[in-house]
Formats: sequence, C-alpha cells, structure tokens
Amino acid sequence: MTHRVRRHRLVAGTGMAVLLALVHAVNDALAAVLGSLLPSIQSRFAASATTLAVLVATINISASVTQPVMGGLADRVGERRMLAGGVAVTAATLALIGSAASVTQLVVLLAIGGLGSAALHPVGASIVGGPSVKNPAQAVGLFTAGGMIGAAVGPVVVLYLLATHGVGSLVWLMIPGLVLAGVVLRVLPDWEPHSDGSLRRLVSPEVLSRRIALLTASSVLVNLAFLTFLSAVPLWLVAEHGIRTDAPLLGWVLATFAAASGLGAVAGGTFAPRLGARRTTAGSMLLALVPLAAVLVLPVGGGTVLAATMGGFLVYASQPLLIVAAQEAAPSSPAAAGGLVIGVGNALAAVAYVGSGLLQDSIGLPAAMLISFGLLVPGAALATRAQSSGT
Repeated sequence: MTHRVRRHRLVAGTGMAVLLALVHAVNDALAAVLGSLLPSIQSRFAASATTLAVLVATINISASVTQPVMGGLADRVGERRMLAGGVAVTAATLALIGSAASVTQLVVLLAIGGLGSAALHPVGASIVGGPSVKNPAQAVGLFTAGGMIGAAVGPVVVLYLLATHGVGSLVWLMIPGLVLAGVVLRVLPDWEPHSDGSLRRLVSPEVLSRRIALLTASSVLVNLAFLTFLSAVPLWLVAEHGIRTDAPLLGWVLATFAAASGLGAVAGGTFAPRLGARRTTAGSMLLALVPLAAVLVLPVGGGTVLAATMGGFLVYASQPLLIVAAQEAAPSSPAAAGGLVIGVGNALAAVAYVGSGLLQDSIGLPAAMLISFGLLVPGAALATRAQSSGT
C-alpha cells in the first residue's frame, strides 16, 4: 500500500530520505552512548558483567519490544507526530545517562529513552521502504546506514567529551535531537493512515504469520551477534589487554564496526536484486563469522579495527532484507511488520545477551562471545526458510 499524502509539507522524495537518515543518525548516536560508557560505569559502580548486561538489555528491550505497537499506532493515526515525538524523548533522556547517580537511575533513563527510539525505527523504515520505491531494500539500507553512521560517531564524540570535559558535558548531546524533532514536525508531510484509524487492534493478523515469525527469529540472532560485539569487545579489551576505559581505541573500534555495518546494509540492499535475497542474506551471515571470531586472535589495535570493519559490514548486510521481506508479507501494516522484525528481534536479542552476560561471568568473555557469534549459523537457516516461503 502506497503512502497517500493528506497534507504536503516542505520536503519529499530525496530530501525527505536525507532528512530521515539524519534523524536516524542523531537518534542512534544517542543510543550508542551506553556502549562507550560501559567501562566507565563498571568502574564507577563496581558493576559486574551481569549488571552491565542488564543495562544493555534494558535499553534494547525498551527500544525494541514496543516497536510493533508503535508501528501499528503509526499505521493507524499517522507517522509524522510519532517520528517527531520519538526523537524528542530519546534526546531528552539518553543524554543524561552519564550524569546518573545510581544504577537505578540508569535503568529508568535507559527505559524511557528506549521508548523514544522504538517510535522512530518502524515508522522511518515504513516511509523510506514503501512499495512505491523502486528498490525498497536499498532504501531501507540507506535509512539503516544513517543510524549506523550515528552509532559510529556517537562513541567517538562521547569518549572525547568524557576525556576532555567530564561526564557532565554529555547533557549537551540532547540539543541536536530536540532541534530535529521540531524540524520533522514542521516539514514532513502528513500521510493517510494505512487503516481506518481504529485502535482496537494495533497489530493485524497478517503481522503474526509464520513467515514473519521466522524472519524475526533470524533477526534475533543477527542482533545478538551485533550486540555482543558492541558490548563485549570493549570490556574484553579493557579486561584482557589493559586498555584504559577512556582510551580512543575503544571509541574507534565501536565507530568502525557501526560505520561498516551501515555500509553493509546499503550493500545488502543494493546487491540482493542481482544475487538473490536468500543468497545475500544467508551468505553475509555465514561469512560474518570469520572476522567476528578473528577479533579475539588478531593483534590489538590495527587487527581489532580490521576485524570490526569486516565483521560489521557482513553481519548487518542481511538486516534490510529481513525488514523488507516482513513488510511485503504484511502490506496493510508495514510499520507494524517492520517493527516486529526490528523491534522484537532486537528485544529478544537483548534478553539473550543477559544470558551471555551470565556466561561471561562463568566461562569468560572469549568463550561467551564465540557462542553468540556462532548462532549466526541457525540464523542463516531460518532466514533462508522464511525467504523461500511466499506465505
């Protein structure tokens, strides 16, 4: 179903795509604050690996599990306000986590900030990946890349501010998000809702199909590998190699991984029409195992950055293909379907990462990381099965 414009605003087409990529970048830069602060939080609060995993799970569950509901709401009542409100909430809360005085305050801020992010992702993906687009997978890949660029820049900026101006300076990171929320509210068009506006059923039956369930399960395992790298590698570098908690290397490894993930998302959407969606999805997942595991054996420094680059590029090339497959399977509720794959997939990955935190405490970081990365193999099998089914 196409997006029928009810009221035109100031941007459309390419300009709108660029704006949404920028909004996604700012949102995900704030969401990346936690990853770069984990070593500092561990030092400040004497937190165990399990406690840190709970913090990681809090923001990911909050930002993810509610995405189908947020998407379903946007499908029925409109997308512009949902998008603007989500960006504003994220900006107003996540910029404060560096100033939290306790783990409890961290949990509250992360939970609220995650809800804002939950409103952004399915709506943005629905807009840029609409059926009127010639190559929806590529368009969603570009939108995804915007978020990855933000996630790449975020850790570098955070660690710079932390090292030069102290933790209190992080509050200024809310300004770009609040400004962009106002811009979105002012310049985006209003679209006709996909349904009659009833709120009785925010998630339609077609969103709960077996095909989308398989796509979501595959997304869980992709996101678990992604989350494990972002969260565990900095801890491993500090614990096993004595890297300082504010060392620039931590920020650059996270930035390289996130930036390469964005490029991989664009590449996956671009080459899927030529290579086939199934082959591109499964192949990228399986190939990602090599650099993700290699990070543990390559020389710290240049080798770590190289592994981060290759691993990020490959592990996230499948994500836009999973999202578009879900949107195609539920044409009357594309935002809700995309929210299920993006959101619930990420939420369940965050729950699984709590289990990884327990493993990290019991068998050590390297072994627990390898187990998480190895789950990409069944993830590739699930994606292949879902994309082989037209129902």
